[in-house]
Amino acid sequence: MGRTAAATVARERAHLLIRLAAIALGGTLVLLAGVGATSLAALVLVIYLAAAVSVRYYPPLQKVPFVVPVLDLAAVTGLAFALPLELGPWILYVFAIGVSALRSGPVGAVAATALAIVGYDATLVARGEQAHATDLWPVQALIAIGLVIAEIVWALGRQDVDTLWSRIHARALSGLTRQREPEEVLRALVPELARLRSVHGAWVWTIGPDQRIRTTVTAGAVPPAEMIVSAEALRALQAPSPLERIAPNMTGLSIPISVDPPLAVGVALEAIKEEDRAATAGAIHDLVGDAASLLSAAFERARREAELRALDDAARAIAEIDGEHTQAGVLASTVLGAERIVSGRAAIIRPSDGSVVVGDLPGGPLAELARDRRLSAIVSASAAPLAAQTLGNDATVALVSLSEGRVLAALGPPDVLSARLPRLEQVARAARDRLALLAERDALQLAANELGRDVQSLGGALRAKEDAMTTAVHELRNPLTAVHGYATLMSRNLQAVQGQLTQLERLMADLLSADQRTPGDEPPVEAAAEARQAIARARIRGARVDLEAPAEPVRLAIGQARFAQLLDNLISNAIKYSPIGEPILVSIHVEDALGRLSVIDHGIGIPAEQLARVFDRFYRVGGTADAVAGQGLGLSICKEIVTAHGGRIWADSEGQGRGSTFSFTLPLAVGAATT
Repeated sequence: MGRTAAATVARERAHLLIRLAAIALGGTLVLLAGVGATSLAALVLVIYLAAAVSVRYYPPLQKVPFVVPVLDLAAVTGLAFALPLELGPWILYVFAIGVSALRSGPVGAVAATALAIVGYDATLVARGEQAHATDLWPVQALIAIGLVIAEIVWALGRQDVDTLWSRIHARALSGLTRQREPEEVLRALVPELARLRSVHGAWVWTIGPDQRIRTTVTAGAVPPAEMIVSAEALRALQAPSPLERIAPNMTGLSIPISVDPPLAVGVALEAIKEEDRAATAGAIHDLVGDAASLLSAAFERARREAELRALDDAARAIAEIDGEHTQAGVLASTVLGAERIVSGRAAIIRPSDGSVVVGDLPGGPLAELARDRRLSAIVSASAAPLAAQTLGNDATVALVSLSEGRVLAALGPPDVLSARLPRLEQVARAARDRLALLAERDALQLAANELGRDVQSLGGALRAKEDAMTTAVHELRNPLTAVHGYATLMSRNLQAVQGQLTQLERLMADLLSADQRTPGDEPPVEAAAEARQAIARARIRGARVDLEAPAEPVRLAIGQARFAQLLDNLISNAIKYSPIGEPILVSIHVEDALGRLSVIDHGIGIPAEQLARVFDRFYRVGGTADAVAGQGLGLSICKEIVTAHGGRIWADSEGQGRGSTFSFTLPLAVGAATT
C-alpha cells in the first residue's frame, strides 16, 4: 500500500471514530431525555450508525459529492430536533464540523459551521413554542468552535506542508552533497527542482560573453537550446528574477547559481494560486541556495585539482627537458609538456619565416599572431585574418618566447590558457636554460674534438720519432757487434771491417731518409748474394749457418740495406735462441712470383699459443726474458719492413725444444725469373 492510500485509510478510520463518538454521546442524551424522545432519536442514531459504517467500508460512497457532509449534518440536525433543547443537543454539531475539517481542511470546517448554524436555526424555528431566547447562545458557540477548528486545521495543514518541503529539501540536499564534480551537482539539482509540486520544468543556463545563453542540463519543459537575449535580460540573469524577463512565453523563476563561470537556474511553474506559488518559490530558493554553496565548493575543488595537475604536468615536462641530451629532444619534450598542460595542441615556430620547428600546428597563422607582439600573451585567432581563417574565429592561442627567435604556441580553451600561462612560462624557461646548456656543451665538445685531433696528430708524430729512434738504436747494435768481431780479427780481415762500417753508414743514411723514401724506389737485391754476406757476418760470431739457394739469381723488390737488416735480425734471433754449435739453415725459394726466404733453427722453440704474438713490439716469449738478452723489437721491425714492401712474414714451431722457422715472402723484381 502506498503512502497516499495509507493516509486515506487512516483519515476514513478517524472519520468513523468521530462519528461513533457522536453516536455514543447522542445515545447518552437519548437516555437522559426519557421515554418521550426515545423512539425518534433512537431511530436517527441507528440510521446514522448504519450510514457511518457504510461510508467507511463502501468507498464509492466517499467519492459522491456532498454525501458525507450532508450525512453528518442531517443526522445531527435530526437528533437536535428529537431531543430536548435543554440537554444541549447542539454540541453534536461539533463532531460534524470536525469530520468536515478532516476531510476538506479549513474550508470544510467553515462550511460545516455555517450549515450547522442553519440546521440549528431550523430546529429552533420548528420548535418555536419550546424555544427560548437563551437557546440562541449555542449559535455563537458553534461559530467560535468552527473558527477554532478551522484555524487548527489550517495550522496543522501548514505544518504538514512545511514538513513535506523539509523532507523534499533534505532528500535533495542529501543527493547533492554526494556529488563532487560541478557537472554532477547540476545534474542532481535540476531533476530535484523538476519534481517539486507545481514545477513544469527546470534547467541550467550558461551565460556567454556575446549576449548568448545556452540551455545545458534540463528536465521537463525547457526553453530553446540557445538564445540571444537583450542586455536587460542579461542583467536580470545576475539576480533572482521572474522568468518572464528572460523567456517571455514562460512563467517561473530565474536564479543565479554561479558567478565564475556565470550560470543561472531556470524553473518554469504551472498556473497556481499565489499562496502556493510563494511556497514553491521559497522551496526553490532554499534548494538553489544550498546547491550554489555546494557548486561553488565543487568549482573551487575542480580548479585546485586542475591546478595541481598542471603543476604536476609542468614538473614532469621540466624533468623530461632536463633529461634530454640533444636540442631536438628538448624542443620535442617542450611541445609534449605544453600539450599536457593545456589539454590541447602545441608547436614551436619561427615567426620570422613562419616555419614549424616541432609540432603539427600551422606555422603561418601562428607567426602572424606572434609578430610585433610582446610575449608572453594570450591571443584570439580573430586578431589576424589568416589565423581566423585557418584556426577559426573562436580559437585562442597562448604564445611564449623561446630562445633564438623561436616561440612556443599552445591552442586551447581561453579560460584554461589564462590559468595555465604561468606553467607554460616555467616550461619555456626550463627549455631555454637547457638549450643554452646544450649549446655550450656542443661548443665545448667541438673544441675538445679539435684539440683531440691535434693531440692525436702530435702524438702520432712523437711516436713515429720514438719508434724511429728505438729502431735505429736496435739496428745499430748488429753492425757494431760485427765490427767488434771484425776488430779482433783486424789483422786478418780489414776488408770485412770496412764492409761492416759501410753497411752501418748505409743503415744510418737509410734511417735518416726514411720519411722521404717510399718502397720501390731502391734498386732490387739479389737474395742469395746478400744471404751469403749475412751468413759471413754471423760466422764471425761463431755460429754455424748454412745456405740453401737455387742456382739462378733471385732478385727481390727491396733495397739492399733493408734486406740486409731483415737477414741480420732473423739470423741474430736464431743464434740467440739456439744452443751453441747447433746448425742454422737459410733457405731461399721462388714460388708464385714471390721470393721466399726461411731461417730454420733447432733452438728452444715457441709455444703454439704465442706464435701469433712474436711479431708484436716489445713482446718476449714467456720464460726467455731473463735468459736471453733483448728488447723484443727485432721481429717487429722485420714485420714492418716486409709489410712495407708488400710481403708477408710468419713463424712456425712444433713446440718448445723443437726449434723454430721464420719465413717471409717478397715480390720478385720486375723482369726477374719466376721459376
